[in-house]
Amino acid sequence: MKQNYLVLENLVKIFQSGKNALAAVDNLSVKVKEGELVTLLGPSGCGKTTTLRMIAGFEIPTSGKIFIEGKEVSMIPPNQRPTTMVFQNYALFPHMTVFENISYGLKIRKESAKNIKEKTEKIINLVGLEGLSKRSPAHLSGGQQQRVSLARSLVMEPKVLLLDEPLSNLDAKLRVSTRLEIRSLQQRVGITSVYVTH
Repeated sequence: MKQNYLVLENLVKIFQSGKNALAAVDNLSVKVKEGELVTLLGPSGCGKTTTLRMIAGFEIPTSGKIFIEGKEVSMIPPNQRPTTMVFQNYALFPHMTVFENISYGLKIRKESAKNIKEKTEKIINLVGLEGLSKRSPAHLSGGQQQRVSLARSLVMEPKVLLLDEPLSNLDAKLRVSTRLEIRSLQQRVGITSVYVTH
């Protein structure tokens, strides 16, 4: 039986503005098993993205704890957490090629040129972007840009993949097929994932 891999324990996030306080996340507890995909579904403003941002380390919880593989990560900075995030707007570098966008994190991590090339080419094939590695984001469709964004996260080999409304910029027809692609890819890779949508 798979163990709980990502645990959110009584998570609270309060945003303070002068004398006003807003509880964006109010006592949320979630347990996600290794390799499982969990979806946070709800209307805008209900705390879904704030929850993802706390898991990633971009926001510090007001109270509560976050565990990954049994280790508390609540106060660990984002660059030291075993997570990556796919953003709603893809956040691709327009002046870089597909290959350069995907391999960027590996370069920052100072991996060897050989490892960077091998890992990047492998993930390009995995997400179905063969033959596009020298293109810039401006010369890609929305679905292809989304796959570059996903590949850039996966190439880092995170323990937890966070997806923040990754399909909202796609048209309805492409959204359905891309959702199925993401699910299939998540199952093949076996990565623990949290997916936010509305």
